[in-house]
Amino acid sequence: MSTSQPPVFGIIGAGFIGSIHLEALKAAGFRVAAIADPFPAALEKAKHLAPDARLYADWKELLADPEVTAVNVCTINSLHFEILSAAIASGRHVFCEKTMTVNAAQAREALALSPAPEQVVQIGYMKRFFPASKWMKDHLPEIGKPLCATVRSFQGGFVEDGETIYNSPDWRPGPNGVSRTRTFASGGMLNMAGSHMLDMTAWLLGKPEAITCRTWSPEGYDAEMHAHGLFEMANDVLVHFEACLAPYHGTGVFGDGWDEFIQIDGTKGRIEIYYPRWDRPKDFSVKCRLYREAQRTWEEPEFERVNVFQLEFEAFAKCCATGQSAQPSIREAALIDFWIDACYESARTRQTAPLPA
Repeated sequence: MSTSQPPVFGIIGAGFIGSIHLEALKAAGFRVAAIADPFPAALEKAKHLAPDARLYADWKELLADPEVTAVNVCTINSLHFEILSAAIASGRHVFCEKTMTVNAAQAREALALSPAPEQVVQIGYMKRFFPASKWMKDHLPEIGKPLCATVRSFQGGFVEDGETIYNSPDWRPGPNGVSRTRTFASGGMLNMAGSHMLDMTAWLLGKPEAITCRTWSPEGYDAEMHAHGLFEMANDVLVHFEACLAPYHGTGVFGDGWDEFIQIDGTKGRIEIYYPRWDRPKDFSVKCRLYREAQRTWEEPEFERVNVFQLEFEAFAKCCATGQSAQPSIREAALIDFWIDACYESARTRQTAPLPA
């Protein structure tokens, strides 16, 4: 199925993340032949970024478009698995935004999907594609045996008055019994901010064996605003994890309320990485630094500002051209979905939960 021709994209879902993907595809020079969304206003807005694209109200019509060779799934999370399954069955390459599914049961079904040989399927955990992330992974052995880690995703700076976070109609069930937040993300901060950082934790340190998690939200919310976890990893590393929608505007290394980092301590040193806002990656360069105890010195290279979404699509297109397997894969994405499910189970039972097999 590999071809020397670049993939021709069809985007399903033209909302916020869909528009970010459209801009990245345009920056990378890829053609978008079709866009599907049930809302005319979203299609009209997308048309400005891809004026030659055919517009569909039904994503199934896009899957029938003969010119589309790669499907980009950007819908609300609850639709990801259905569309991913249909797109794989259509024989096209598939790029699906995270999270791949909304629970462990769906993740098991996803593991049973059978893409054709050389059919590329990639899940959109974009933080791996920052050059600083790759530098961190390459230099991780220099800290010796990892002992413990702190993983934080405090996402602030979104509202003028921080107090409104604790009394937001977006987080309270509406007339249909579900909040806007839960409708779009199928959960709270574990699904939104946390999933990216769990993927990075797995990429750097492997998978957990035991998960202890607690969550918190104001009374009446149907999705968690805070999640705090202790993960006992398979390689004996202990990970302290925090995900939070924060009311702050001046915290974090960039001073904009965004406080998202990974710190790993080992027998020979420490390595750290600090990320900018996910939707504005070009505003700041990622910061990463390495401490070597033997020299008692820090190394902190400079990294250029990048459009990380563009980089992940370029990696996807390269796999389409070569027939190589893409990462993050279905199996890697299923691990994150199992992990999140176990966090919710631990929070519900207030007991340590194993990672599902």
